[in-house]
Amino acid sequence: MFELNPHGPRSQELAEQEFARDVEAFVIGTGAREPGEEVVPLIEKARELMRRDDWLRWGSSGMPLTGDQIAAHAEAAAEILRTVGWNPSVRAGRGIRDALIHAEKTSSTFSPDTHEAVVETLGLLIRALTGAPFAYYEAWDSHPARTADEVLTLLAAAAVFARRYGAPAPTAA
Repeated sequence: MFELNPHGPRSQELAEQEFARDVEAFVIGTGAREPGEEVVPLIEKARELMRRDDWLRWGSSGMPLTGDQIAAHAEAAAEILRTVGWNPSVRAGRGIRDALIHAEKTSSTFSPDTHEAVVETLGLLIRALTGAPFAYYEAWDSHPARTADEVLTLLAAAAVFARRYGAPAPTAA
């Protein structure tokens, strides 16, 4: 099983090289011919793309995103939690995830793309807040020490982040 090593750039590079070897071994083992130097440009382009932070500008669907769209989705989720009350238990269904999904289903403005961008933003903000190398927003949301104010503040911070670093809305020609 391949796992990324979170202990620095050199470890990450070694993990990526090991992953590439595993992929090559799999491809060769399936009867495909061994890749030659002609695949180097493809591999390098893929590595370059892997390092970009375009997730604030492009959704998984390939559609463009704006910072305002992402921010609005975070703000809508916060408003839902203010209205119904935050309770991240699975039974209550009033955590960040539930609010993001509800906002997406009840508005034509939001999409799986804006949802995913908010989630990625929340992960980055939690990492910045805690210093952790990785953070998953649902685990953070449901932690027993969490408060409603912290959750609402994190969603507000996500909106500010998205507006600041996301793509601007297109201007009319």
